[in-house]
Amino acid sequence: MSISNIKPILSKYGPQSSRVLAALLCAFGVAALAVAILAGSALAAGSNLVKNGSFEGGTHGNGIPNKWSGTNLTTADKRVCNQSAAGDCSFKMVGNGVSKLFKQEIAVGGLAGDEFTLSAWTKGKDVVLGGGEARVYVYFNHTDGSANSLQFGIPAGTTPWSSRYYSPATAGENYDSIRIQIQFSIDSGKIWVDKVKLVPIP
Repeated sequence: MSISNIKPILSKYGPQSSRVLAALLCAFGVAALAVAILAGSALAAGSNLVKNGSFEGGTHGNGIPNKWSGTNLTTADKRVCNQSAAGDCSFKMVGNGVSKLFKQEIAVGGLAGDEFTLSAWTKGKDVVLGGGEARVYVYFNHTDGSANSLQFGIPAGTTPWSSRYYSPATAGENYDSIRIQIQFSIDSGKIWVDKVKLVPIP
């Protein structure tokens, strides 16, 4: 029943209309609460918050997958569809000693203590870390402007497709958004990343 249907119903009840209105509003409130609970339970059941985390969706025309953005990326850092852990595509980054970021902002808020599992599949070829790093981060952007982050590393050398994860990744304070970020500042070599996930822990 929609709100527009209430007025005709109330006209039938005359003096009792206030009681009927209260009952109807209560019913609407219960229904809204049920919808909210179902939405929350679906999220807690293991929904991946990362959009286009397997990079099967297209690009912005510059090699950067839809829903993602980057800093200091070159034309060599791009979505490729000749390497993947699953499906057809992955994202490749090439080391040149410059600090590069590949990231996604997730418009999801929550409370201190919320727990998640951060995971991805990675592959490396001739990765030389030197003084740099190859890591996958999750940042909880707090409502007061601060942030806390958790991460796992991508190893040096040549490695096959492997599943890596950090769990539980816990929000240190109440937060209003989350950032997934691949930090890549190696001297040389290549990495591929696929199946990036951030899943709430019930």
